[in-house]
Amino acid sequence: MGIGKSKITPSIDVDDMLKKVESNHELEAEKQDADKRLTEIREAKEALLKIHQDLQDAIKAERDAAMILKTAIDSFGNIINGICNAIVKAEQNTQFKATIKSEHLAQLQQLLNQAIETWKTLLENHRSEQTKMLTEHESNMRKILRRNEGVWFSDFWMKVLVIFLFVYTMALGLIVYCVA
Repeated sequence: MGIGKSKITPSIDVDDMLKKVESNHELEAEKQDADKRLTEIREAKEALLKIHQDLQDAIKAERDAAMILKTAIDSFGNIINGICNAIVKAEQNTQFKATIKSEHLAQLQQLLNQAIETWKTLLENHRSEQTKMLTEHESNMRKILRRNEGVWFSDFWMKVLVIFLFVYTMALGLIVYCVA
C-alpha cells in the first residue's frame, strides 16, 4: 500500500519501510549481542592469557626449586662423604691406651672364684641327682629280679648256650661246605 502525494514525488511504500526498520532493528540487536559476546570472548581470552602466564611462572618456579633441591642433595652427599672420611681417619689415627690395675685383676679373680664355686655347687647337685637315680634304678632292678621278671642267665646256662651256638654254627658250616 502506498501513500500517494503528487505525481511529481514518487510514492512511499510504508510496508517496505517498516520491514527495513524492523530488519535494521534486528540487525542492531544482533550487532549488540555480537558485541557483548565479543567482549565476553575478549575477557575470557585475557583471563586465559593471565592463567597461562601464571602457569608458566609456576613451572619456572618448580624448575628453580628442583635445581635448588638437586644442588642441596649434591652438597649433602659431599658433607656426608666428608664426615665419613673424617671418621675413618680418626679411627685409623687414634691409639687407645689400656691399663689394667691390680684392683681390676682382684675383681676379675673374685668373679672367677664365684663362678667356680657356682659350678662346683651345680656339679655336686648333678652328682647327687645321678646317685639318687642310680640307687632308684638298682632298687627297681632288684625288685624285677626278685619277681623273676625279665631275662636272666646264670653263668652255667650262659656257657651252655655259647657252646651250643658254636657247635650248631660249625655243623651248619660243614654241611654247607660239603654240599657245595
